[in-house]
Amino acid sequence: MAQQQAEGNNYQQQYEEVTSTTRITAILRPLQQQHSIISIAVPSAKRLFNSTLLEVNPGQGYLLLDELHPREGHTQLSTAGKIGLSAHREGIEIKMILEISEIGTDNGVAFYKVPFPKIIRYRQRRHIFRVPVSALQSIQVELADEQGNTFHGELQDISAAGMCVRFPPKTAIDEEKKARALAYTITLPDKKRVQGRFILRRITRHEPSRNIQVGGNFEQLDKIQARTIERFVLEIQRESRRKMSR
Repeated sequence: MAQQQAEGNNYQQQYEEVTSTTRITAILRPLQQQHSIISIAVPSAKRLFNSTLLEVNPGQGYLLLDELHPREGHTQLSTAGKIGLSAHREGIEIKMILEISEIGTDNGVAFYKVPFPKIIRYRQRRHIFRVPVSALQSIQVELADEQGNTFHGELQDISAAGMCVRFPPKTAIDEEKKARALAYTITLPDKKRVQGRFILRRITRHEPSRNIQVGGNFEQLDKIQARTIERFVLEIQRESRRKMSR
């Protein structure tokens, strides 16, 4: 019990509280410039919504956020005083609480103005290893979109930050799903399941097998999910080293 508590504390301590306006700007600006998907938690909602940063303006003291997707989030946000924002970029996790100061529209599309954050929680993962998974292990992965369509594939490689999954040639994962959040379920060898949200970043076709390869990042990992994935990655690495030493 004490060991588990210590592990949990170590995980939480990886977050750094950033209060410098200059540094907060430097952290948020790439999210705006790269049109990165950010997640918005609305207190009255049981799910997360997607958005993007339209403007980072420390001089005038505000951020602009794009309309929430799916649009039902807009209705729920209009009655919320505060929202939670989280984002992932190149192994960096960012979290903050924001107050809605203005809701407007531009050409029929909603936007939200919030005061520039005085503090954000920032964590940069260290030692992120992307390790290949043997086809002999056949680690099953299921992805599901917002329409309820499911796609069944096998894990190709994985790290603490993301994964690549291979699907049969005729799997109908279209390009429109890029940068969208999908639900994932990974069934590990001990039948333990890891479930969460997965931001799809790339879709490629492997030649000559014609298999579809889908890569992306995990989103909103809690400490239990993160430890489970990290331990699985370490197990794969140990097994690989054992085979190489024979």
